[in-house]
Amino acid sequence: MKILLLHASLGAGHKRAAQAIQEAFQEQSITAEVRDVLDFLPKPMGSVYSWSYTFMIDQARWLWTSLYRSMDRPKRPYSPARAVTQRWQFNGLLSYLKSENFTHIIATHFTPAALLVDWRADHGFSHKIFSMVTDYVAHRCWKRDGLDHYFVARNEVGTQLEKSGVPQSKISVTGIPVSPAFSVPLSREEARNRWSCSPDETVALVLTSGLNLSKAQDLLSDLRQIQGKLRFLVSAGKDEMREKRLQSEYADDSRFVIFGFSSRIAEMMRAADLVISKPGGLTVSESLAVGLPQLLFSPIPGQEEANAEFSEMNGAAVCIEAGKGQFQKALTNLLSDPNRLPQMAAAASRVGRPKAAHQIVKIICSELQ
Repeated sequence: MKILLLHASLGAGHKRAAQAIQEAFQEQSITAEVRDVLDFLPKPMGSVYSWSYTFMIDQARWLWTSLYRSMDRPKRPYSPARAVTQRWQFNGLLSYLKSENFTHIIATHFTPAALLVDWRADHGFSHKIFSMVTDYVAHRCWKRDGLDHYFVARNEVGTQLEKSGVPQSKISVTGIPVSPAFSVPLSREEARNRWSCSPDETVALVLTSGLNLSKAQDLLSDLRQIQGKLRFLVSAGKDEMREKRLQSEYADDSRFVIFGFSSRIAEMMRAADLVISKPGGLTVSESLAVGLPQLLFSPIPGQEEANAEFSEMNGAAVCIEAGKGQFQKALTNLLSDPNRLPQMAAAASRVGRPKAAHQIVKIICSELQ
């Protein structure tokens, strides 16, 4: 059994899902390799794809919305391996697969899934191909005839795939995989001790990595206006310049703890009373896995709207549009009712799937028995 997990670094969630499954395999003493499909592109192309995605999300949402909706209409299958304008770009990945002997390949983005299906037909590969849909909706690009199995977040996503022609036997409702760290027992008290948070503070985990510096500053400035015994654990992500800038701006306010990239997000979520974030599929799933209420904002049209809708519909989240005073207003409203956050936490726990990665590994390994 030789396993490859393929993702695309367009947003962080696809990689985190792949890594979560990798960790679950490792717990079974099975080695699984994680690779980014963009790393196999000719040098400028990977950066172009990544920059284009970030630009559309941040500066041209109308363009992203148009692209998302146009690609979701019934037409020919999404097939980058056979498109004249794209197929040459992926020769590096094709050569890599020919040089290896993977038995099972799991794609956490629809592009590698589509490539694998066509290449198996054209080049005689014998590996099994699995697709992990990493949002709470199934965009049409995820659907490809020839995939061996789909793992999906919820029943409604499975129903979408069935309506597009996927047999029910090829769909497993597992939830979106999160790191096994999210299912490790850790009390709220112990988590708070690790982050020097007192028991009587309301702790908000603020994730800003999906924002540019200006929007992150606006968000924190808004939160700063709120009175009360609050602690804000603020992730600046991998941008060291942003981390240092925010640390400098909030050095005189002990309520704000600014940090960069951290592998301890599960621990911080255990310590927090709520998370303030954009509604990425992985962030929503991680929050639900630990029973954490969410204040979600400015969803990307399409997949993030569906992610936010799922959590909000189940009573675990409130979703707002970012704007001056909106964070202050929303958080103040949540804190005004002492029962609100506990009710949202209970709702999150009811729909969370902390063992999704383990379930996926169990299904794949069951083939060998």
